[in-house]
Amino acid sequence: MTIKADTQASSKQADNMKIVHKNESIKDKLPEGFYYVGQDNYYIANLNKPNRSKPEKYLYSDSATSCVIIVVEGKDKDANPIIAFSHLSRTERFLKFFEIVAENFVGAVSVFAQGANPPAPAFSSSTCTYSYDALQNQQTVINWVNTHMYIPSANNTEAIPSWYIEESSLSLGLGNPQQNHRSCYGIDLETMLVSNQEFQLTDLQRDPTGGIQVLYCVFGLQVTPQIILQHATTEFTSKQIRKLVEKAKENNWLNILQMTMSEVLNKYSSTPIYEAPWFYASLRESANFVKNYHY
Repeated sequence: MTIKADTQASSKQADNMKIVHKNESIKDKLPEGFYYVGQDNYYIANLNKPNRSKPEKYLYSDSATSCVIIVVEGKDKDANPIIAFSHLSRTERFLKFFEIVAENFVGAVSVFAQGANPPAPAFSSSTCTYSYDALQNQQTVINWVNTHMYIPSANNTEAIPSWYIEESSLSLGLGNPQQNHRSCYGIDLETMLVSNQEFQLTDLQRDPTGGIQVLYCVFGLQVTPQIILQHATTEFTSKQIRKLVEKAKENNWLNILQMTMSEVLNKYSSTPIYEAPWFYASLRESANFVKNYHY
């Protein structure tokens, strides 16, 4: 679905934003300045103050089934053009990202999102239940956009919000996430082009933590204090890792090492028949991390 506010005067940054849906083959060469943002991580790029060691030129994420990948473009309080990018799975993490957007953006913003697939509840043969995660995540994003959409008019006597959405394009619930590049999304920070161009990545490029990232996605909200939304370049502390491992053991995470792929998909995926090909391997890696972890 696409929602666009018909404003009388669009901001310059919104005019410069472009979106394109591609059906090109998967690219195996990553762009210069490529940043991968994993599930339940976020990144904010300041285009006037790029990372000195590795200037950001492309933000990207993939593997989104019931999750949603969101791009927010606008300016900060000092009028620097900034981009917030996140791959979100659960309501608590959506809400945290929305707080981050409100804290960092001033004035008009543009929002682009893809994910929350498939469009119907997914069935798990392991639990004989349906998952409504994709529908819930879709509704969470739509509600947020509707709440913060601002359309100026001559009859509007309310004060202009400190930040507001003036343009949005939402590609949600469109079908099988493993088709038509529906599970990936990215933004080229040099051309300001948002697209579903897919890139070939290794397991290590997706998760350089050796399995900790998966434990965080699954158990981050269950430990105390919660690890709600991790910055993509922030490492987990030793204390956080220990708590995640302990929580994984409490939930019999090591059983994954004895389970078949089908069993793992049906027990741990909200969209078992649509899951990314590397899902099984990534969960096994996290289980091996728990097995080999020493306090």
